[in-house]
Amino acid sequence: MRLWGTTIVALLLVWTPTAAAAPPPVRPGAPVSAHAMVHTCCTPPAMRERIFAEAKAMGARFIRVDVELAGIFDTGGQPEDDPDWSRLDAVLELSRRHELPILGILLRPPGAAPWEDPEAFGRLAAAVAAHARDTVVHWEILNEPDGAWAFDGAPEQYARLLRAAYDAIGAGVPEAVVAMGGLMTPEDPAWLDRMLATPGADAAHAFDIANLHLRGQERALPGVMTAWRDRLAGHGFAGPLWVTEHGYPGDTAFQADPAFRGGEAAQAAFLTESVLSLAEAGAAEVFVTLRDNLDGGFASEGVVDIWDHAPFAARRKPAFTAVRRLVDRWNELMTARTEGRLAEESARAALAEADAWRLRAAGHRAVARGLPARLKRLRARYRRARREGVRARLYETIDFMSLTLRRARSDTGWAKATAGHYALRAELHRAHAAERAAFVAGG
Repeated sequence: MRLWGTTIVALLLVWTPTAAAAPPPVRPGAPVSAHAMVHTCCTPPAMRERIFAEAKAMGARFIRVDVELAGIFDTGGQPEDDPDWSRLDAVLELSRRHELPILGILLRPPGAAPWEDPEAFGRLAAAVAAHARDTVVHWEILNEPDGAWAFDGAPEQYARLLRAAYDAIGAGVPEAVVAMGGLMTPEDPAWLDRMLATPGADAAHAFDIANLHLRGQERALPGVMTAWRDRLAGHGFAGPLWVTEHGYPGDTAFQADPAFRGGEAAQAAFLTESVLSLAEAGAAEVFVTLRDNLDGGFASEGVVDIWDHAPFAARRKPAFTAVRRLVDRWNELMTARTEGRLAEESARAALAEADAWRLRAAGHRAVARGLPARLKRLRARYRRARREGVRARLYETIDFMSLTLRRARSDTGWAKATAGHYALRAELHRAHAAERAAFVAGG
């Protein structure tokens, strides 16, 4: 097992920037950010510039940036106690210039697997946080640690790594905010349960922000969010839950939600609804995939298509406009969603009342249905009767039954009119709900 040098790394923890500059301010309003796939180690400078510019134009509150520790502490045989900050500093300058805060993902350090020496990983993580403290406040500890492609250790090993990083960063940079690595398999909570149950790690209190990657059918997303919030609460975590990767392909071949198929227009419609749904379900921040990358569904998941070669030109898709609209009109759209739901609930309640009054009308009609024939027979008997006592009794019966018939007919008419009134109210509520839904969708 290879251990990293600690002497100079420890000194980095007390490093203070020469200028006491404050980090870029977090934009108020819509909790919409950019999952940008920009790498400090190896994204070309012109590409980094383009990515930051597009994320800013989209209205992102944060931009998610990969900070590869190996690119800082082990660059071409450079000693680990002589870090190369140049590429990280270039990204920090972009953050300050664009006034776009960073969520920095602290990725694998050089050499051995990080879980073999969690304290050493923590020291390097803290050194980076100290170096960047005038620009970056938020740090994520690895990416998708529940995926073997990213972290081939056990959940318990990640818990100890997370605890070491959290403690080291907190000791050197107390204002820093730490997020657990975004989990890629939210449909399977077993990994999280094991990680949080790790003896001695107190992992539920080793991060400030819980973190998920959510994709899938739009209607299912709020339920997943709610289930995870409940599960985290059951483990004692009461902080915010961020979704640091969220997207939907623009290529119809990979659009798996039957309610949103039809190319890039469907992608825009999906994100309009899904981002609002996630926020309503408790997501404190939603990082939308900024650019197309990789293959399969990911190759069209971005809201921007950026060339992978100079001049790194960008084509903004309809989804870019949709996300920007979310940022610009967030409160209006959230209010419209609330009003639409209330209108739908009112429509259902009005329909239930209409059905109830139709049943009453049917009951009154049933009462009235047999009375005319009975009255006809009674009147015939009355005309044939000769004894006064019999005639008097028949008269009272006819009078009572006539009154009952008039009341049944009146009640039938009233019940039908009331049912119609509630049915009309339901139609009006449905029309209002449809108008609110059309506004949210951009119509």
